[in-house]
Amino acid sequence: MPPNILFLISDQQRADTLGVLNPKIRTPNLDRLAQNGTVYTRCYPTTPVCLPCRASLLSGLYPSAHGAMHNYTGLRPSLSPMVADCFREAGYHTHMIGKSHVHPCHQAGSPESAPHIHDRDYFRKWHGPWYGFEHADLNIGHSTETHACGMHYGVWLEDRGIDTDKFFGHTRYEEYGAWDLPEDAHNSAWIAETVIESMRRSKQENKPFYISANFQDPHNPCMVPEPWASMYSPDDMPDFGFKPGEPECFADKPPFYEEILKSNGPYAAKYSEGGPAKATNAAHLSFTPQQARENAACYYGMVSLMDHHIGRILDELEQMGELENTIIVFTSDHGDFLGDHGLWWKELYPYEEALRVPCIVSWPGHLPEGRQSSALTGLIDFAPTWLSLAGLPPQQTFQGVDQSTVWQGQKEKLRETIVVEDRPGDSPFNQRVYITDRYKLVAYSNPDWGELYDMENDPHQVRNLWSDPAYTDLRFRLMQGLLAEEMNRHHPYHPVYPRDTP
Repeated sequence: MPPNILFLISDQQRADTLGVLNPKIRTPNLDRLAQNGTVYTRCYPTTPVCLPCRASLLSGLYPSAHGAMHNYTGLRPSLSPMVADCFREAGYHTHMIGKSHVHPCHQAGSPESAPHIHDRDYFRKWHGPWYGFEHADLNIGHSTETHACGMHYGVWLEDRGIDTDKFFGHTRYEEYGAWDLPEDAHNSAWIAETVIESMRRSKQENKPFYISANFQDPHNPCMVPEPWASMYSPDDMPDFGFKPGEPECFADKPPFYEEILKSNGPYAAKYSEGGPAKATNAAHLSFTPQQARENAACYYGMVSLMDHHIGRILDELEQMGELENTIIVFTSDHGDFLGDHGLWWKELYPYEEALRVPCIVSWPGHLPEGRQSSALTGLIDFAPTWLSLAGLPPQQTFQGVDQSTVWQGQKEKLRETIVVEDRPGDSPFNQRVYITDRYKLVAYSNPDWGELYDMENDPHQVRNLWSDPAYTDLRFRLMQGLLAEEMNRHHPYHPVYPRDTP
């Protein structure tokens, strides 16, 4: 039988929050997965924003190709083929579970917005199809948010007798702390239970499965039930905040670096003309260093809670006898600043804390085990690589690189560069981050702006080399490389679709 594909994805998780890389956090089950596979330490999303990144994972296309560039857009349902289409047509049991977010969650008329998401009768009856997946059990939102108890998760909570009005909708976006929701009613528990049921159904049907399990943690608000809320002492947290030379060095960067420091709170930043739209998710909060550590302790607790439920899934897979026939990939859609560089959450500011994501690839008996690799890889590469490892024909529309020879240990690396896109709103503002083994170039639609960093000697991106005469030739070569990659990516098989809102 062809291999199963189990795709585990978290929401807003930094690359440095795996126990195998960071002794301050406890993730025994993800560590177990890493022992049975490879940890890729330089993995990047197509964009550091929820909706467009998740749309890329469904479509196999960059945001500039699928058209859903930010959180106020929607992925065109008619776009074909979706990644799940390829597996469904090959006879796979296909199921998407957990956070969807390929339509706006705060836009009237969106299928992933209120009041529709709280129509329990509708979601009791509807379970797909959804963007190529034959089956769907969905949710949207994060932790205590009002809309986080909707869709299929809301039905599950109601069936368990949980009063959602009591536990949801009472915290701010930047709040953190202990959540009084019963631990066994957490969304990670629901996702794990639904994944296990789906794997068993696939086994009964004698079909391989392609299951996408979309966990909602550790996205803010950083609220988590006990004992996870007090698992970590704030005093044991790493130091988050400005790096040496910051924020003084912001004067040598695009103007929005300094502008965000002038206002505090979610969506409070107001940028100069020609700057990014107000829709950006990056924020500056007036947290003290102690508050930043307290927030991080809850964030770490959210990761450990999710890890616990991932362990339930891995245990079930092993008990089913399917572990050695399952390609398991764990990652996240983007990272979180957690106060580093004076910033919170993600997007716009091209620091590694928001751009780089955890990535573990495991297929016991088929792929190398207990290994770490610094080979450049991207979430855009997953679809063509899965198809290759499953023995399915490639799709010319998919824009990623087939990394199967790297995953199998036959080649050290395939990519020399990778691109991360960002367009926070419907404005002329556009950003491209061009990453090589050593350098990071950030190009903007505004020709007066630019950033260039030597990541080997300046990992915190303090010194912007864009205007340094000694780096003029390097900047030109990197701009040529970015232009070539942009042009090659949009060849005739990769149509650029207009934005399609629901």
